[in-house]
Amino acid sequence: MASDQAVQPPGSAFAELRGPASPGAVADREPAYRQAFLSTVVAEPGDRRLAWIALVLSVLGFVAAIPFAQIWLGEIASFIPAYEAALFLISGITAVMLFGQFRWSRSPALLVLGAGYLYDMLLIVPHALSFPDAFAPGGLLGGGQTTPWLFCFWHGGFPVFVMAYALLNSQEATTRPPNERIDAAMVGVTIAATAALAAALTALAINHDTLLPTLMAGNTHTAALTTAVTVTWLLGLAAIVVVWRRRHHTVLDLWLMVMLCAWIFDIALSAIFNHQRFDLGFYAGRAYGLLAASFVLGVLLIETGGLHSRLAAANALLDDYAHRLEDRVRERTAELEAANAQRLKAEAELHQAHKMEALGQLTGGLAHDFNNHLGIIMGNLDLLAEDISADQKELVDDALTAASNGAELTRRLLAFARRQPLRPQRIDANQLIGEITKLLRRTLGEQIEIRLNLDPSVPAVLADPSQLETAIANLANNARDAMPNGGRLTITSGVRFLDEDYAAKHVEVTPGAYAMIEVSDTGTGIPPEILERIFEPFFTTKEPGKGTGLGLSMVFGFLKQSGGHINAYSEVGKGTTFRLYLKPAEAIADEDAERPRAAEDFAGAGERILVVEDNAKLRSVLVRQLLDLGYRVIEAGEGDGALAVLDRGEPIDLLLTDVVMPGKVDGCALARAFIERRPGGKVLLTSGFPSSRLKEIEGLGLELRLLDKPYRKQDLARILRETFAGPPPAAPNVSLNQR
Repeated sequence: MASDQAVQPPGSAFAELRGPASPGAVADREPAYRQAFLSTVVAEPGDRRLAWIALVLSVLGFVAAIPFAQIWLGEIASFIPAYEAALFLISGITAVMLFGQFRWSRSPALLVLGAGYLYDMLLIVPHALSFPDAFAPGGLLGGGQTTPWLFCFWHGGFPVFVMAYALLNSQEATTRPPNERIDAAMVGVTIAATAALAAALTALAINHDTLLPTLMAGNTHTAALTTAVTVTWLLGLAAIVVVWRRRHHTVLDLWLMVMLCAWIFDIALSAIFNHQRFDLGFYAGRAYGLLAASFVLGVLLIETGGLHSRLAAANALLDDYAHRLEDRVRERTAELEAANAQRLKAEAELHQAHKMEALGQLTGGLAHDFNNHLGIIMGNLDLLAEDISADQKELVDDALTAASNGAELTRRLLAFARRQPLRPQRIDANQLIGEITKLLRRTLGEQIEIRLNLDPSVPAVLADPSQLETAIANLANNARDAMPNGGRLTITSGVRFLDEDYAAKHVEVTPGAYAMIEVSDTGTGIPPEILERIFEPFFTTKEPGKGTGLGLSMVFGFLKQSGGHINAYSEVGKGTTFRLYLKPAEAIADEDAERPRAAEDFAGAGERILVVEDNAKLRSVLVRQLLDLGYRVIEAGEGDGALAVLDRGEPIDLLLTDVVMPGKVDGCALARAFIERRPGGKVLLTSGFPSSRLKEIEGLGLELRLLDKPYRKQDLARILRETFAGPPPAAPNVSLNQR
């Protein structure tokens, strides 16, 4: 996995050739902080295998070149400058990389090894300048013996640095706190000391006449050269032995030993097995020298590339973890906010329920005691009426009328408190609505148009008929007051199923099928802050003397006492809808009110739906429901934003829009624009108003479906599948409302 690869040691660049590490090697490895580079990580079987392959190939090439070492090949003028320039660059780069690793690991061994490569680089320069005929006849620096002595100092000095590296590396690793100034000072001192040593040896080689024997006679070797080269060769072998005797070899140790072998082959071919300069041994030895210098640089460069790759992978992994963490934080925050909102809503509903219950107990107690007093007053007035004159009877009648009004007031208080004696009986709700409508047509006036939309499948209910008539009449009277300039009152009946989710939010509701009576008007509407209080007793927005504030509270109490439920939906400037839910008198037949199928039975097939809803919280819930049902969703907060989505040309299979929205384009205008721009697309409207009134107010065609608010997820799923299964709407001929 990615996380495992991110923590592998850098030797993983050769992971294909490695086998499992031995238990002893793992147990004795150096501290974890030292295993980041090939210069410190312990070699594994795969590393050893690769080093052996390189060594065997070097030996085979060396053995093959020995018989031909003295074959004259002729002088190549540019060979020495090019060869030593390459060595200069390779040694310099290797020294810089080793000094850099010292700054990280603070290992004295790496500091010494870096000094060895710096020593090589510094001696290469005078060696090239002194080489005969390379830059000038006889060389630019020193005499004819300067070049071979610099060769011996160069090739004999580097193994000494390697031995020092191996001995320092064999000591127990110690750690100290990092100090940039001290580390930089140590590197600086090392560079200065190495430069001083190289300068001293160069001066010694230049002044060889008085201090050193002759090593070359023209292009031919002397006996002194053989001795000097032998010593240099033995130093290389000694360095190999010292490195080999280390307890645990690092990857760098392996390649140093391979490099020293090639170094020895360089000396042997160019100074022992050959006869003179520019023969095959001379050139082959230089090739081995270049190969030897390249081994360590090669593995360090591979290491650097691997480190960069792992760093990039680690950064990508960290970014991924960061994004996941941010997503988790956002999700958890959203969950907490939703839970907190749900808790606050539940607390508010509980507080409202407690408040209504307390008000009910208070008003019920007052009404009960007040009725006792009214009974005494009215009884005595009846007695007085029998023994008084005609002139005084008018006064008694006025007093009786006032007492009767007081009795009606207490009756409403008892209804709110759910203590009003009820006489429930089996009622045909549609028949009762038809009868009360005859009375309403006379009492509401000609300016109010009454429309009925009755479902013949509504079952009979068990309720007090006079109280139900009074409830409908109270709602109708309130609707009339909300339409001072006239309007339309729509009474609808139907069967609705209130599920467990709805019941959980309304403690007085028992899940099941209900007969619904819906009373809707086209009046001024009720602001949200007032809508929450409309069922409280004595709360009214009417002018003084035009209402007691007990009409809706009486309806509320009657529905609760009858085991039913009431809710209200209103939009300012559009109207108000009340829904009364009453339980059927007997079990409803399956064909009358079938329990809705689960939402999953109506799952979508990836269709793209454009959701337009100005209420952000409701839109968020709707989008989540659609995603759960398997649809793809694009959302907009108002009509103009939805038109922008359509203008972008995004594929939309269905428009799901609220009817009443802020801005210049409402839901009806948006539906018309969608039908015109997306022929064949489907449209589903939602609103808190009953569909029978919306179709007439907005001029919508009958082919457009409308989902009444509030609705459950299964209702949404069902009507979506019905809409997709039905024919697409034709372009409307009527002018849809655009505000």
